[in-house]
Amino acid sequence: MTKKEKRERKKQDRGIVDFMMVANHFFHYLQQWISEMNDPRDSSYITYSQTDLGYMAILKNICGQHTMREMEENFNHEN
Repeated sequence: MTKKEKRERKKQDRGIVDFMMVANHFFHYLQQWISEMNDPRDSSYITYSQTDLGYMAILKNICGQHTMREMEENFNHEN
């Protein structure tokens, strides 16, 4: 596969954009609902927001991954 073909394929692949459009269309208050959840973490150790972690867990389940470690191992490849 040439670089040109990879660029064209990347233009067509709008997976996360399409997911967010569908989620915002059908679940208007999803982001607000996730943000309102009780966050038991110590604020001095927080790197990622509650919403980021919530969406990550939802995407993990949508992609059929069983654990976060499995998702990291499967998605951190060149392919």
